Amino acid sequence: MMAGKIGIGMLAAMMTGLTTAADWPQWRGPDRDGISKEKGILADWSTPPKRLWLVTIAGMGYNGPAVAGGVIYLTGSKGEPKARIGVLEARNASDGSLKWEYEYGKEWSGGYDAARTTPTVANGHVYLVSGMDRVVCVNAADGNKIWDVNLFERFHGKNITWGIAESPLLVDNKMLICHPGGPDAAVAALDVNTGATIWATKGLSDASAYCSPSLLTLNGKRQIVTQTAENVVGIDPDTGAVLWKHPHKNKWAVHPNTPVVVGPDRVVVSSGYGYGTECLQIGADGATLAWQLKDADNHFHGMLLIDKRLYLAGSKGPLFCLDPQTGKVLSRIEGVSRTAIIGTEAGLIGYDEVGKMIALIRIEGDKGRLAGSLPVDFGSKMKEHWGQPVLAGGVLYLRHGDALVAYDLKSKP
Repeated sequence: MMAGKIGIGMLAAMMTGLTTAADWPQWRGPDRDGISKEKGILADWSTPPKRLWLVTIAGMGYNGPAVAGGVIYLTGSKGEPKARIGVLEARNASDGSLKWEYEYGKEWSGGYDAARTTPTVANGHVYLVSGMDRVVCVNAADGNKIWDVNLFERFHGKNITWGIAESPLLVDNKMLICHPGGPDAAVAALDVNTGATIWATKGLSDASAYCSPSLLTLNGKRQIVTQTAENVVGIDPDTGAVLWKHPHKNKWAVHPNTPVVVGPDRVVVSSGYGYGTECLQIGADGATLAWQLKDADNHFHGMLLIDKRLYLAGSKGPLFCLDPQTGKVLSRIEGVSRTAIIGTEAGLIGYDEVGKMIALIRIEGDKGRLAGSLPVDFGSKMKEHWGQPVLAGGVLYLRHGDALVAYDLKSKP
């Protein structure tokens, strides 16, 4: 059974106030690292967990939900091709019933025209970034709009090949971090209460690259770490000053993986299309490459640091278990393909990209084995299975296309 500790460099002051240990209030969970700290999770799925409910939601999406205070928040894209509209829904976690919905405007209508963003929920507000780079803040209780900002208009940025696909980062309950991709504004911070600009990255003008950033501590300094179309960058959260940058660009400038801290001065990033995984050492003089592994070319399925081991999927199928300090492959976990993963005390929960199954993967030393699975028999309207699993209050939530399903992971089947 995996321990609850997740290594060095916990995020600071992320989601205080309205969320609890049983919530999953943003992309990749409470600490934005893909790790659940819940106890009592089922450790054997040989008899599949009980399905609690299945609902059809308003729009199509690749994203998973956020869950806070007994409410599920998720976005979807609906309407005619080339005229897609984004909708944010709030649903009761108990039965999936609709509380309210809010149409937040024009959504991405190009290739893969489904919603991308996972909302961020904090202090009675819900924040999202649309595929058209519009940031929206609504009241979590009733869905009424509080403010919105068109980042392309404000910062003169341009959209990217497959539309903006980030989930916003909240810092210190006062600023929201996003990627306008404009001149002197690759990254910007907005006031959480008004949407006003707090800072933009003067001197950094890279386009957005689908990445959802992290707030990390590296080399003793707190910093926002993210990936742009051209670089991995560290940014001072107070001023927006660029602390360091390291060249990182694959074939399509697609970098939708959130960076993971693996030591006091080390961070790991990963990209698909054969580019692979890199570990960067951050010092007074900037970033240097500690190691690189091209085989572990994680496209957008996420990475986990658990008990000094790094887990991630490669584009050719297996899950890798790596030594995060050296990049050495300790094992390859077969039986799942290009899998989006989260970590729990019971093991890894993986959602297979090809739609074959949702699997529980028990960790035994540096190896893993399948300990049961669930069929993917919902949301048949969409070919791609790109949603991230979400665990909140002992319930596993999975999104595929226009379907949302909930499984009980605490009661024995």
